[in-house]
Amino acid sequence: MAVYQYTARNEAGEVCRSTITAASRYEALATLFNQGLTVISLEGDDDTLLPGGPVAAPGGRAARPLLARITLTDRATFCRQLAVAVGAGIPLREALESIAVDSENAALGTVLVRVVRRLHEGLAFSQAISPEERVFSRLFVALIRSAEEAGTMAETLDYLAASLEKADRLARKIRSITAYPAFVFVIFCLTMLVMTLLVLPRFRDAFDTFEARLPLLTRVVLGVNAFIIDNILWIGLGLAAVVAAALMYGRTAAGRRRVDALKLRLPFFGVCIRKLAIGRFCRNLGVMVRGGVPVATAIAIASDTVDNVVMEHALAVARERILTGMGIAASLDRAVFPALVRRMINVGESSGRLPEVLERVSDMYDDQVEGAIMVATSIFEPVAICVFGALVLLLVLAMYLPVFTIASTVK
Repeated sequence: MAVYQYTARNEAGEVCRSTITAASRYEALATLFNQGLTVISLEGDDDTLLPGGPVAAPGGRAARPLLARITLTDRATFCRQLAVAVGAGIPLREALESIAVDSENAALGTVLVRVVRRLHEGLAFSQAISPEERVFSRLFVALIRSAEEAGTMAETLDYLAASLEKADRLARKIRSITAYPAFVFVIFCLTMLVMTLLVLPRFRDAFDTFEARLPLLTRVVLGVNAFIIDNILWIGLGLAAVVAAALMYGRTAAGRRRVDALKLRLPFFGVCIRKLAIGRFCRNLGVMVRGGVPVATAIAIASDTVDNVVMEHALAVARERILTGMGIAASLDRAVFPALVRRMINVGESSGRLPEVLERVSDMYDDQVEGAIMVATSIFEPVAICVFGALVLLLVLAMYLPVFTIASTVK
C-alpha cells in the first residue's frame, strides 16, 4: 500500500487537497472518481503503471517519436476537438484518448498517447503536456495551468482553439497569396538555367563555325554564359559559403539582433513584419489575460511568439516597468509599438476590457498585413512579367542579331 497526495475538485467546483492510501495509482484514481472527485494532480512514491501496460498508439502504431510534421492546422484542429468534447461534458482523459485514436497525424497521435499515459499516472493536464514543447507552447501550458486553478477548462480551451484557428487562417491566406509570385520566380529561375546550360552553348557552337564578327550584345551574353559554365562549380561553392556564413552569423546573439533590426527597417516588408508580430503578440496576450494569467507573466510568454529579438527586448523592458507599477500602455516602447496600439491598450486598461481590445488590435493588424500582401502581389505580377519578358527578349535579340550579320557577310 502507498500513500498519495491528491488535489481534486468536487461536484460543487471546490478544490480539496488530502491523502489517500491505495495499492496503486490506478486504484487511487478509481476510488477518487467513485467519490465524485475530479483529480487535478496525484503524487506519491509508487510509480506503478496502469494495468494492461502503456496505452496503444493510434491505429496500432507503436508509441515512439515520429518524424511527421505537426502543423499549425493540426494543432488548431486538435484544440477545437478538445474544446468541443470538454464543453460537452466528456472527461478530459476520455476526450484525449478518442482524439489520439482518430488523429490523422501519426506524430500528433503519438504525442497524445504519451499525454494520456501521464494522466493515467495522476499528473495534472498542464504537467502532462509540459514536456511536449513541440506541440504545446509555453502559452498553451500556462493557460491550461490557469484554467485548472480557476476551473474554467472548457472556456480556456475554446479561447485557445479560436486563437489557433485565427492564426492558421492568416497563415493559409498568406501562403495562398504568395503562391503565384513564388511559382513565377521558380519558373523564371528554371528558364534561365535551361537557357544558360543548354540553349546558349548550342548557339555559341554554331556561331564559332562562321568567321563573321558578332554584335556586341551577342558577345557579352555569350561571354557571361561561358564564364558561368566554366566556373559553375566555384560559383556554387561561393554562394553556398556565403549562405552558410550568413546562417551561422544569424544564429549568434549579435547576428540575430542585427538581422532582426534590419528586418524591421526594410522598405514595405519591415512594416508588414512589425504589424504581423504586433498582431500575434496582442492576440496571445489577450487570450492569456482572458484566461487569468497575470499580466507580467503573460507578456513574458507572449513575447516569445513575436519571433524578433528587438521586439522581445522591448517587451522585456515593458515587463520590468509593469512590475514596478507602470501601466501596460505606458510601459511599451514608443519606437517599437505605434501610438494607435498604445492608445487602444490604454483604453482597454481603463475600461476593464483589455482582452477584447487586444483581440481587436490583433484582427486590425492581421487584416492590414493581408491587405498589404495582396497589394504587393498585384504589383509584383505585372512587374515580374515585364522583367521576365525583357530578359527573354534580350536573349532572343542576342541570339538572332548574328543571323543578320552572317547573312550580310555571306552576300
